[in-house]
Amino acid sequence: MEKHFYYESTLRLCSSLQLEKSLQSYFEFIRDELPIDGLFVNIFRKQFNDIQFIAHVDNTHCCTLDKRVQIPERMAQYLEDPERPRVRIVNDIEHDPVTALVAPQVIKDIRSLIILRMSIENTHLGIVGFYAKTTGVFRPRHADLIAPHMQNLALITALNLRDRNLLKENEALSKQNVSLRRTLDVQNGVVGANSGLKQVMQQVQSIAKINTTVLMLGETGCGKEVIANAIHELSERSGKPFIKVNCGAIPDTLIDSELFGYEKGAFTGADSRKIGYFEQANGGTIFLDEIGELPLSAQVRLLRVLQNSCITRVGGHDAVQLDIRIVAATHRNLQAMVHREVFREDLWYRLAIFPIEIPSLRQRRTDIPLLVQHFIEQLSAKFNLPQLPRITPEQLNILNQYGWPGNVRELINVLERAIIQHPAGPLDFSFLAPQSLEAVKTPSNQTVIIDPSHASDKLVPLEVMTKKYISHALRITGGKLYGPGGAAELLDINANTLRSKMKKLGIV
Repeated sequence: MEKHFYYESTLRLCSSLQLEKSLQSYFEFIRDELPIDGLFVNIFRKQFNDIQFIAHVDNTHCCTLDKRVQIPERMAQYLEDPERPRVRIVNDIEHDPVTALVAPQVIKDIRSLIILRMSIENTHLGIVGFYAKTTGVFRPRHADLIAPHMQNLALITALNLRDRNLLKENEALSKQNVSLRRTLDVQNGVVGANSGLKQVMQQVQSIAKINTTVLMLGETGCGKEVIANAIHELSERSGKPFIKVNCGAIPDTLIDSELFGYEKGAFTGADSRKIGYFEQANGGTIFLDEIGELPLSAQVRLLRVLQNSCITRVGGHDAVQLDIRIVAATHRNLQAMVHREVFREDLWYRLAIFPIEIPSLRQRRTDIPLLVQHFIEQLSAKFNLPQLPRITPEQLNILNQYGWPGNVRELINVLERAIIQHPAGPLDFSFLAPQSLEAVKTPSNQTVIIDPSHASDKLVPLEVMTKKYISHALRITGGKLYGPGGAAELLDINANTLRSKMKKLGIV
């Protein structure tokens, strides 16, 4: 009986070159002997401290996956233990910390499983999980029945990973991928940390371990959240919560209850106490994106948090003491908002203790090839492409010349559109509007200026055109007037002269 079961199982596993189809055939055979609802395969990636799910089969479908789940250092060390049992029954996933953390993120209803540990040449490769949606269903005889399949499952998984170019990455043996990661220069998730964002990362390094409020300034989509996350990861709070709040996405009527929470009975519908974002971040970092969108009423309460490190829930009377670090960000000119009395001056001074200006993508064009490669790899995994699509030098030149008003966020969208249109490559970016491309440099490094008389015969007063052009420059720089990347530098004009022109033209 067992010999026949092993023989038939092996035939099923060898029935296809595609992992998911082999596993489906295997699953359809063994489910008559085991009380299972499905099975999955994952691999342990030691250098990334994560577990990557690569295939899943159940009664309704079979598919390949690219779901990666981060695990703590202590769990990674546990997975490397050579003394771990090859076969293990977990009849309630809550009794196994690694399974309880990882498995439900991919398979929602999993309750118990048999873990078959795969290894090749004494290297832990990953596991095959035979799972059920109820607890307590597996017996030792079930484990004994599938234990002999370990080597076959490990072999077909390794072959599949080789085809997907994941096995070498998993073992850190692929020189090409190691070289690529080195070229990408990714530090704490920041692409271009030693090139276009070098100065920013120097500021991050100097402030990260100090519990000082940080204000990040920069255009929409330039990566302020990525830098905020880097500050958190480099701080002493890295193991604590990192709560992200988009202040512009919360309605004014809900801002207090969302940020500070509320007590039971505070208003109609408040059936129980709710913990706000600030309390959720206690011990860690709270990232307040688009801080300039906060109404004045919420600014007053935020000022109290900065001054006293405490909050009062809506409908409550007792102060709740907090230990948090605040990192704020905005694309607005807060100083101008202070002058217009729509942003509190005392809050501005509290927030701007250590401002960090994030350059726009057009101010760090050397990072564009790095970012393109980085996001192509991510999108290729998202779309499960067999290989990375190619970009010709001509098409990369289009990306380098483009103005990128939406910065890195727009770059991601452009790459995704190009991959959807040509998943096998080469990628084509001709859909980028020609008028959006910046002035092209000639070999003599002279800017080619397009004759405006070709645009229209209808003219406007020169002052109107000048006002529009200065306003456009201010939008590009996020309201920055002086210094590197400021409007005065881009317009090649003395900053004081520019300010005089702005005053004359009525530009705030």
